[in-house]
Amino acid sequence: MSKFKKNRSKLSNNVVKSRLDENFAYKTVLLTAILSGIFLFISLLFNAQIITIFMVENTIWFYIDIFIKVLIILLFFLFSIISIGNYKELSGKPLDFKLVFLLFILSLIQAFRNPWVFGFTILGLLVIIAYFYFIQE
Repeated sequence: MSKFKKNRSKLSNNVVKSRLDENFAYKTVLLTAILSGIFLFISLLFNAQIITIFMVENTIWFYIDIFIKVLIILLFFLFSIISIGNYKELSGKPLDFKLVFLLFILSLIQAFRNPWVFGFTILGLLVIIAYFYFIQE
């Protein structure tokens, strides 16, 4: 028999801490999924030309319009990958290439009406995919 009694509060504290971490992780999955949906909706409004920001044919406004459209598509892709990746990590499965490719195609479909947006979107998506590839273990 040991001289010191084991403190059971440390064991229960670890269980509570892991549950809080898991709940926080599910909240981040939900938050990033909501942000992804918002950026998808905004992207569809702008890239389908339902809403136009700049009607002036000035070159500066043209480039700003392209930049905003590309940025919204890239933010959709980024938040979608983060949300799906966090969910897959919580479920214990890796993020597979098919899902990344599907999101890649979905992001390109949003930009098909404007060749400038399409070209810059491809470049941005490739940079994001390369970044995630190199930072993963």
